Amino acid sequence: MPQTVVSDLQRQQPPGTEPPGTDKSRSRRSGKSQVFLVAVKQRREPLRVYAVRAASQDEALGIVAAANPEGAAIEAAGRLSKKLARPLKLKPEVPHPI
Repeated sequence: MPQTVVSDLQRQQPPGTEPPGTDKSRSRRSGKSQVFLVAVKQRREPLRVYAVRAASQDEALGIVAAANPEGAAIEAAGRLSKKLARPLKLKPEVPHPI
């Protein structure tokens, strides 16, 4: 019987709204990777930019930070569209110099 009450409550909500925690579009999107651009500046060296396929910008920054010396300044520089990233054939979590 309690299951019937829960389903009745869900039916009473206006169309298009769902209870908190049941938004399926956000949960699906969080698993997809995107291509982030990360800039690395070292003293007395030119600026280098890497493309990194990762789930979040913070993850991409961490991947590039782990691949570079400690003194390097690392910052987010943007994102690449799928159309531009596809020809690069990026592997997940591997920095690719651009």
